[in-house]
Amino acid sequence: MKINVETLSNTERKLDIIIQPEQVKDKLEQVYKEFQRNAKVKGFRTGKVPRKVVESIYARQIFDEVTSRLVSDSFESALEEASVTPVSRPELTTDKVEAGKEFHYSAVFEVIPDFEVDNYSGIELTKEKYELKDEDVDKALNQLRERSAEAKPLEKEREARNGDYVVIDYEGTIEGKSLKDLKRSDVRFVIGEGQLIPQFEDNILGMKKGEENEFEVTYAEDFQIEEAAGKTVNFTLKLKDILEKVLPELGDEFAKDLGEESLESLRRKIRDDLGMRLEDISKNKLKQDLINNLVKTKIFDVPQSLLEENVMRLKREYAFNFQRQGLPALQFDEKADEKFREGAIQNVKASIILGAIAEKEGIHISNEDVTKRLLEISKSYNVPLDKVKEIYEKNNMIEGLRAGLVEGKVTEFLLEKANIQEVLGEENQIDIGSQYLYNK
Repeated sequence: MKINVETLSNTERKLDIIIQPEQVKDKLEQVYKEFQRNAKVKGFRTGKVPRKVVESIYARQIFDEVTSRLVSDSFESALEEASVTPVSRPELTTDKVEAGKEFHYSAVFEVIPDFEVDNYSGIELTKEKYELKDEDVDKALNQLRERSAEAKPLEKEREARNGDYVVIDYEGTIEGKSLKDLKRSDVRFVIGEGQLIPQFEDNILGMKKGEENEFEVTYAEDFQIEEAAGKTVNFTLKLKDILEKVLPELGDEFAKDLGEESLESLRRKIRDDLGMRLEDISKNKLKQDLINNLVKTKIFDVPQSLLEENVMRLKREYAFNFQRQGLPALQFDEKADEKFREGAIQNVKASIILGAIAEKEGIHISNEDVTKRLLEISKSYNVPLDKVKEIYEKNNMIEGLRAGLVEGKVTEFLLEKANIQEVLGEENQIDIGSQYLYNK
């Protein structure tokens, strides 16, 4: 076998491979015999069909099979001999197989570009520490009370006001035509929590149960529902019910309902939990600053296949999160595409750099590490470990999981070697308003 590697660009290689005539002859003979042994031709017993008849009937299939085997039998060893590793599916060009002649084929594929793997020890970083305040604990306690609130029917009819649970039907129309994506029944929410746009809440305030109201909403040009984008929609709204929100009294009994001995012990638990969240926020920001530093100092081209794959993944994740909130699927415009592309370039470059450092430093992930991570995933989703393994293996996700674990390990390695200065953050980074989650 003869091999030649041609550099087409920083991220693209062409591998030319020549198979010697003897190997071609042997492979042809092997495949001919297999077809002859299994051929079913009228007038002949299986395995007794003359070779000339087999050649005349199955010539094309035989040569296709020989081509496939010559490529599959030689390609991996050719890559190893040439010391190249594709990161994209190879585009193959093959010559015609002829007995007694060399067989030539070529493969074009993308590779990780060459760059200097250096200057990653002693990176200057700043870690922000955030002060946990008493009002943060108070906000978290109020969130817990909100989650434990009861919705009780009104004792006396009155108008809807901030803090009430309400149940509504609404329908949006343009020039009398109903918009299916802006028509809902039995929508329940709390006035004042921003679950619906302000125009809805403003028009519900002051209404009584059973009343209807009409109002208009003008949507921006980039509104996600195409039919309503840049247009004025006429809404008809019916207030079907008003329920009063009753919060539990803040005291020891409330704490006991959450598994704590007293209100004071609950406050300590919340303080500890928020403290860990602040530390996580601080460390995640530190890690991102580290990644930004690495990407900024390493200039190289990104393989297009990896870039496009990452763009698609980011779009899928964004769309999934959007639809999980009950919103319609998004149509991404050029501006959004550019944002996704910028994020994908950052992600791919970071993965390449961290992978190169891992190789240089001999940082690896064991099968036990992979199993441990799969176990964590199974527990978080309450799915049996065997089922999680099956899903990851069936969808070829194990290598991606392993790569992510390697990157995490390299990041920790780099942080240990970094020069980190701690400073007091300007403000608390916990958004208590996003809902505090308490774990007993």
